[in-house]
Amino acid sequence: MFDPEIKLGSLMSNSMDKGDAKVWFGATPPDLSLISRARQPEWLYTYLRAFYKDEQRPYGVNNRVYPNVGMPHVLMELQGLSSCTDAQGQPADKAAHCETVELAAAGVMTPEQFDGAMYDLVNFLAYTAEPYKADRLRIGTYVLLFLALFFIFAWLLNREYWKDVH
Repeated sequence: MFDPEIKLGSLMSNSMDKGDAKVWFGATPPDLSLISRARQPEWLYTYLRAFYKDEQRPYGVNNRVYPNVGMPHVLMELQGLSSCTDAQGQPADKAAHCETVELAAAGVMTPEQFDGAMYDLVNFLAYTAEPYKADRLRIGTYVLLFLALFFIFAWLLNREYWKDVH
């Protein structure tokens, strides 16, 4: 708000340089606000909660929803680290073989607190992806009501014009 170039009501922009992010993470990290819009917030909520320990991956974690993703588990300090086991109780080598997930290392938050925080975070990301969605839906309702009213008057006028034509 203290930058003179930023106008009140302008949209948010990312402060991380894409070049630096590629050096730090090996690839430019995804914009989760756009992912919440493209894949729905429910998918993003499940994705953020589905990381588990996998020593074969570069960051030591994998994801059950999006296997072999190149994103580190940035919320590991809050959630803790889960371990994934297969049906025989052995560590699962792939997300498809993951039968049970157990908390291997506890995080700062309890699972209920973490779920609530992810719910709030995903809703915020969905809002920042499309902040004018509520206005768009409200205006759409008014447009449909206007069209319905206009249709009634157009139909009555058409009936009046064509009543004398045989």
